[in-house]
Amino acid sequence: QKDLDFLLTLGEIFTLIPYGQLICEQAALIGLPEDTLDQIFDVMIRDFSAYAAELHGKTSTTEAQAEWARSAITRPVVDQDRFDSVWEKTRALAGGYEMNP
Repeated sequence: QKDLDFLLTLGEIFTLIPYGQLICEQAALIGLPEDTLDQIFDVMIRDFSAYAAELHGKTSTTEAQAEWARSAITRPVVDQDRFDSVWEKTRALAGGYEMNP
């Protein structure tokens, strides 16, 4: 507990891994469209890379950890058509749900 900030960043990185697995499993069960799954992972890759960059900059990060963090930083494949398609599907749901009082 010496560096709680370091541990929180590390925790964020490692929680994305099982989340990704669970998303893949659920996507297969419900027949999630591939473009939607790809867009979800676009966001997850951005988040993972941001946490890796954050880990790299921590003062308590060792050289080995910093090297790993640098190697983990990547960009998702940019696909504007995919983004637009998923956005339109999502936008179509606006106003379709109401919260219980």
